[in-house]
Amino acid sequence: MKTLAALLASLALLATTAPARASDDWNGPDKAKHVAVSAVFGTLSAMHFENKWTAFGVAMIPGMAKEIYDSGRANNHFSGKDLAADALGAALGVQLGHWIVTRNGVAYQAAF
Repeated sequence: MKTLAALLASLALLATTAPARASDDWNGPDKAKHVAVSAVFGTLSAMHFENKWTAFGVAMIPGMAKEIYDSGRANNHFSGKDLAADALGAALGVQLGHWIVTRNGVAYQAAF
């Protein structure tokens, strides 16, 4: 698991040092899509994996794969900003998934 965390940290560092493109704006319409899709993956992985870091790493795989795919396409590039939006969504989704579902079932039932 430490290897996965180190890999994600290295890729995040690479993403932040990659040259920015003029069309890759922080408030572009695709950033909300990245957050939303990664949040879904984060929630699903949190429901499957008890460890939050494992769930986060698994939730980041689709976003990382998409950015790697984009880097190989003509007129496209690897976007660190998209990856940051993926990380935000994955983190929110993992937290939501752990809040909703715990090891003993649905979390809100334990309060009653």
